[in-house]
Amino acid sequence: MASGVLTGSLTQQSAMNHLRLTFALVLAASSVATAHGAPQTWIAKQSVIKANQKKRPGFNFDESKVPSYKLPDPLVSATGKAVTTVQDWKDSQRPAILKLFREHVYGVRPDAHYTVVHKEVGRRENAFGVGATARQIRTTVKSNDKSHSFDFVIVIPNSDAPVPVIVHINNRYLIPIDKTVDEFDPFWPVEKMVRRGYATAAFHTSDVDPDEPGRYADGIRALLDDPGTDQGTRWRCLSSWAWAASRVLDFALEQPEIDSSRTAVAGNSRAGKTALWAGAEDERFALTYSNESGCGGASLSRRAYGENVARITAVFPHWFCERFTSYSGREEALPVDQHQLISLLAPRAVYVGSADEDLWADPKGEYTSLVKAGPVFDLFGLKRIKQPEMPPLNTPRQVGSTGYHIRTGRHNLTEQDWGYFLDFADSIFK
Repeated sequence: MASGVLTGSLTQQSAMNHLRLTFALVLAASSVATAHGAPQTWIAKQSVIKANQKKRPGFNFDESKVPSYKLPDPLVSATGKAVTTVQDWKDSQRPAILKLFREHVYGVRPDAHYTVVHKEVGRRENAFGVGATARQIRTTVKSNDKSHSFDFVIVIPNSDAPVPVIVHINNRYLIPIDKTVDEFDPFWPVEKMVRRGYATAAFHTSDVDPDEPGRYADGIRALLDDPGTDQGTRWRCLSSWAWAASRVLDFALEQPEIDSSRTAVAGNSRAGKTALWAGAEDERFALTYSNESGCGGASLSRRAYGENVARITAVFPHWFCERFTSYSGREEALPVDQHQLISLLAPRAVYVGSADEDLWADPKGEYTSLVKAGPVFDLFGLKRIKQPEMPPLNTPRQVGSTGYHIRTGRHNLTEQDWGYFLDFADSIFK
């Protein structure tokens, strides 16, 4: 009896030791996998957090200090009524949310009469040696006997059938036609797009409306604004740049080589914010790509992580309507948040990109915003990203009408970003 009890005790102890050893081996294997491969989800590195805190003291880069918040439900009306049908969304809920963004974030566009004239000012045949045609177009907008002009370049591949087009909102510079064809630029890798069967067009934001608070008189807003409208809700630069993207699309859709059902708008940083608003305002864009757009773009305002409403409206007062400034430090009072902006894109497709060192743009807030927009895609019966955890670094997640990636590196728009987006565009368009 005693011997049996002793034997049983030794057996249990051996089993426990075996379990401990097994668990230790699993942990070790997991550590090796994490060290030599990608972790299961992206989490900001402590070194990057500390670097951001040092660079921008006074701003939150600590996930534990994100305030508790409650997001507005995109499928609940202002009166508390649940939106349960696509028709209700189209007829009432979408217009209501769009109106809130116009009046509280991006501004209301003027109801001005204008005419647009496009003139070709440059042409290159057989671009990149593949039969593509590159054209530089001067767009002149006329209203009340005054005018404003800006250029864009459009490159269309040689094809037996109409091709999709990507309108790139370039917030850095205009790339003129010869430079477009003769010099590679990862910020707008035209040859890569053309060889993959895409037409693409790009304009410079400041040519439309200068990206400086004191140069209102030199932009399109001065031409089209009605001085009698509410100053607090009047449109500013982001909305004017989005408006220009639609004018470039107008021209593209006049070309028989372009497929009007396969259109995309793309931008990085402030232009990423602009791309989202362009997609919301203009439903002709079938796909929207917002890269590292942060506050006022894809990331949730209520998280107050990285750049916040107070900072962005103080440093860039010309981007958003004046009323948006009133939510500085009181983001919870906003009647909308950015997941609802993404929801306005449904049932069309949307892709969001982040960078792991760009905590200023709040990658987690960008990803969460995309996920929280999901119920509207569900309403349309569409597949979309549902996982609350972010994907691993450099591992794009593409589900149905939504896509996301976070890549290694700093705030920028790179050839790697474009590659991930073009793969997603292929899945949507081809």
